[in-house]
Amino acid sequence: MDITRDQSLVPAAYNSLKIAIWLYFLLWIFEGALRKWILPGLATPLLVVRDPIAIYIILRAFYLKVNFINPYVSISTIFTLLSLAITLTFGHGNLFVGLYGARIMLLHFPLIFIIGEVFTKEDVLKMGRFLLALNIVMTIIVYFQFSSPQTAFINVGIGGEGSAGFSGAMGYSRPPGTFSFISGLASFYTAVSVFIFYFWLSKDYCSKILLYASTITLVIALPLTISRGAVIAVIIVGLFSVIASMTSNKMIVKLIISSIVFYIVIIALQEYSSTFKLSTEVFMDRVESANKSTSGGGLKDSVFLRMFNDFVGPIVDLFSQPLFAGNLGMGTNAGAQMLNGKITFLISETEFGRLGGEQGIIFGGGLIVLRMILTIDIAVRSLKLPQDKKLLPFIICGAAGVTMVQGQWAQPSILGYATIMAGLVMASLKKTAIPV
Repeated sequence: MDITRDQSLVPAAYNSLKIAIWLYFLLWIFEGALRKWILPGLATPLLVVRDPIAIYIILRAFYLKVNFINPYVSISTIFTLLSLAITLTFGHGNLFVGLYGARIMLLHFPLIFIIGEVFTKEDVLKMGRFLLALNIVMTIIVYFQFSSPQTAFINVGIGGEGSAGFSGAMGYSRPPGTFSFISGLASFYTAVSVFIFYFWLSKDYCSKILLYASTITLVIALPLTISRGAVIAVIIVGLFSVIASMTSNKMIVKLIISSIVFYIVIIALQEYSSTFKLSTEVFMDRVESANKSTSGGGLKDSVFLRMFNDFVGPIVDLFSQPLFAGNLGMGTNAGAQMLNGKITFLISETEFGRLGGEQGIIFGGGLIVLRMILTIDIAVRSLKLPQDKKLLPFIICGAAGVTMVQGQWAQPSILGYATIMAGLVMASLKKTAIPV
């Protein structure tokens, strides 16, 4: 027998978990700010600033009997604990490096399912509205980072030393915003784009002033990042929005209107904003430079070909790995620094290569397959939902999918992003009918 309930009718005791999840979310965004500007002397320990929050969320979820233990969590936990045992017994033997590597699947991966159980659709939309507002503040920071010399305080690096900017084009560096690295900022704008597309296409409430302002801000921000990855990620989110909208005439009309608005905004900014025109020139120069380094291909070749190679290459290389490997944690920059005294890639820069090199074919390959299955599962479940239900989860899938499969989870910002976005997909998939 089934009864129907409003998704908002969740236990009041979940409020403590929701607060902790919001804190985890805020620390994902502002961890870099803490490490660069506020507490630079604690830059190293702040690398794991979200870990205590993750531990609290898991323990509190157990206490409240949140139903988050499933085959994904069970298998990933078993594989990780066995890999840790092999690492400490037959591998590099460094307990701290091993634990640092193990925390990815033991502490952060389960949060995906806890967020999915605890959050409602309205919680997801609240986080989306917050992202739209924060987008404006973030882009102001990015503008000053883009236009200021690398010696300026706003461009200071981790620990208050050096520069946080990365090689860009025409003398400009890629700004990281409040994050430690440009990859974090790129994932932030991808998350923002999810809710910009969604609120343009859905009936759910969002202040029109906020939506218009955040839309214009995102258009301005993307070339300022000088990040091809950020632009491609937003395009992918847009494609998922198109797919989710194609079965409804009303949605198609909204899609056409929103596309026209985006086009008008771009043309107007290109005509009347010198900053936008400059940042666009810098971005295109970076694309052209990348094209030359990839034998003259276009944007499609230089980005999508790299994504294809990063996906297929490590799978082929995986079969050259031993069945079991005792290198857990060695593939992270922090683990490499603890073992080698400097930040470097001791195993592989790609995620599949890291998993295979750290844990071997059986456990590393098993986690790769696990993440693929989970990604396909949530995407298919989203697409099968009724038209009025599928839009939100499927658009979020567009942002979470690539990062779930091959995102560099060894990098804290990417790990936080993958955890949050996958959790939001799970929350938006939640059924309103429960068995009794």
